[in-house]
Amino acid sequence: MAASRGCFGVCRQLRTILCLYLVSTVAFLGLCSVVRARPLDGKNKSTSKNGEDDKLSPPDHLDAVRMERDGHLNRDFHQEVFLGEEKDDIEQIPHHVIDDRLKDIFKRIDTTDPDHEGLLTQQELQNWILSKTQEHFQEAEQENSKHFQEVDQNKDGTLHWDEYRLQFLESRGYDRDKVMEVIEQDTEIEMDVDDEEDLERDHDRFLQADEDPRDELLNEKEFLAFRHPEHSSSMLSLMVQEILHDLDQNGDQILTLLEFVSMPYGAKVQEVEDSKDTWVVERREEFKEVMDTDGDGKVTLTELEAYMDPRSDQQALNEARQMIRVADANDDGKLSLAEILDNCQFFIGSKMANYAKVVHEEF
Repeated sequence: MAASRGCFGVCRQLRTILCLYLVSTVAFLGLCSVVRARPLDGKNKSTSKNGEDDKLSPPDHLDAVRMERDGHLNRDFHQEVFLGEEKDDIEQIPHHVIDDRLKDIFKRIDTTDPDHEGLLTQQELQNWILSKTQEHFQEAEQENSKHFQEVDQNKDGTLHWDEYRLQFLESRGYDRDKVMEVIEQDTEIEMDVDDEEDLERDHDRFLQADEDPRDELLNEKEFLAFRHPEHSSSMLSLMVQEILHDLDQNGDQILTLLEFVSMPYGAKVQEVEDSKDTWVVERREEFKEVMDTDGDGKVTLTELEAYMDPRSDQQALNEARQMIRVADANDDGKLSLAEILDNCQFFIGSKMANYAKVVHEEF
């Protein structure tokens, strides 16, 4: 396995050298304008190749975190921090009670208004968002405990890297006996390129989650940090660095609007400002309205970490402000039930939005 990782590292260096050479040619610049247009969708990390639930690899999607680990925006973020654990439930309830459910949520948020005028303040929304985010954290902890018991096959309370490798490769379709032989003899196994890259990536994350003493053993708490980096400051920092590495085209540790939108080589900022493309519009608004907190046109590592930290008070405040900015029709800085229902797609998602709005209008 060590030899395999070494070969992969050499191949990666050779590819890097080749790319640097090709960049100097006009032909390659033309190619870059096509292939660097935007990130490719990654594989679904929540399932293994045999279609079963993946209890090992860190998932790409993390509830209540604004961005996926592959750099794509979390399209369910607003619903996750507004509905919490009720998000899945509200998509299943009968249509005729959706209006009542939203009224109930509204009343639960409306707790600090001294005049009880039926309006949600920014502070109330911020407090609610923090409480709903905590629900996702508790759910992740419960699921992690269950998953850990399943992957800790010898029931010794720890998961060794070799134990992880065995189960990872078996889930990807490799013969269990062959993998065990390779691990015991510390020899090389021929792997699919994607599997090799994924295993290399997971090994880096595994080592990062392995707190002192660093023995390539993860206990249940460390396994939680491995699969859910938002639960650990050090792992959250590592995830942010991975995302920055993927998006930061010139390697200066700063994200520009062009880099975040993933525009092709030679593009101008004005092209981003004028674009009507859905991808560009969504990321442009996210960059300017949420990520770039000081409005200088750049997102630093510190700003990106604050943006990705779901338990940050600033994160909750930014989301509360965005909710008001989206739905506050009369510009009074507060939200009424009518304003939330009129913008229910933002709060509860498109699946139920049209029906909820019709019910509200009839009411």
